[in-house]
Amino acid sequence: MPRPVTLPIAIVLMLGCIAPAWAATLERVEFDSAAPRLDSPILGDPIQGDLARPDGAGPFPAVIALHGCAGMHDTTKQRLADALVAWGYVVLLVDSYATRGIKHVCTSGAFATFVKRRQDAYGALDFLARQSFVDRHRVAAVGFSAGAWVTLSVAEPNSFEQFVPPDSDLRFRAAVAFYPPCRGASTRPGIPTLIFIGAADDWTPAADCSGKVADWGNDGPPIELIVYPGVYHGFYYVHLQPGARLFDHWLEYSGAAADDATDRLHRFLDRHLN
Repeated sequence: MPRPVTLPIAIVLMLGCIAPAWAATLERVEFDSAAPRLDSPILGDPIQGDLARPDGAGPFPAVIALHGCAGMHDTTKQRLADALVAWGYVVLLVDSYATRGIKHVCTSGAFATFVKRRQDAYGALDFLARQSFVDRHRVAAVGFSAGAWVTLSVAEPNSFEQFVPPDSDLRFRAAVAFYPPCRGASTRPGIPTLIFIGAADDWTPAADCSGKVADWGNDGPPIELIVYPGVYHGFYYVHLQPGARLFDHWLEYSGAAADDATDRLHRFLDRHLN
């Protein structure tokens, strides 16, 4: 069952103080989107991303981050990278739009782009698996909004079979979805999954996620749904303060929800990847 969350002021203030005082270095990298294994003429596209890693040789666990329908704001990239690297994770922030010349798909083209972005996620997974400083058996997907839809898709059982050779053990081990469009999700995730949603979200309604999780039942890996009362879509995005109406939906940052989600994200990743 989804659990509404009330955050004591003291905890919120404490969580807000644990962000690293330094900034993780983001390196621009390029890799190939995964091509389907099936008999198909479709080839993988060249994809760019931002890579950040802890100091040392590793191998480290890793996170592949998937942006929303309008890409990822620089402040969000840096906040996420700073947190993950401080916790000892490599992070690859996938940019599905740069080499495709896409500005956004918030009003049209979302499904066509969604199909390609599954290939991007597995291309990113293959790229990280070939890095000596990454533990290929400990990689999670973390997505935001439209990217969270992709995350739930790659979390489905056997979703990797279309892109990964039959004899490969390459796959995602955990998934985290920030305000996903749960109505578009289908099969119950086959890996541990954490979902964050705002009760006041008018773009990806919390009721859709509550209904979907209830329909999925409890048979399988753990699925946790956190619903934040009075919180809107985009609550993790610091640049959305004050809130704004975009694409006919209200988006607004919530420091309390963002800090609580960050703490839960940390504990979830440590539990399932370490």
